[in-house]
Amino acid sequence: MPHAYADARDKRIDFWTAFVVWIVANAICIVAISRVGSPAPGLIASAVLLLTNIAVPIVLAFTRSFAAMGILVAFATAFALTIAEGVFFTASDFAGGISNIRIQVGFLVAGLILFAIGAFFPLRAIHQSIR
Repeated sequence: MPHAYADARDKRIDFWTAFVVWIVANAICIVAISRVGSPAPGLIASAVLLLTNIAVPIVLAFTRSFAAMGILVAFATAFALTIAEGVFFTASDFAGGISNIRIQVGFLVAGLILFAIGAFFPLRAIHQSIR
């Protein structure tokens, strides 16, 4: 049964709660999986995390559509951040970062800052378009 939203504020709360919870929950799961010593439990946990990341937005699409949309926007944001950081990491190699970790970290921090500035405007537009 679909959730009946009272107003735009209710929709925005659902959207942003799902956005933040998805990012935090996946970060915690990824850290926990990376701490597992042997590969078999880590592989099983990774498979469960993958299936959960597929199933939860599908279920939410039928029950709480704005929460599902928040998760999908979080997917897109994480993917875009990964691409941006990959570009900056590769650029750090050309600046001498292959043997200098400080250069690599500097480029990654600069990429994160520039990505945050660039991501603010589309996310703000999404927030304002929820009516």
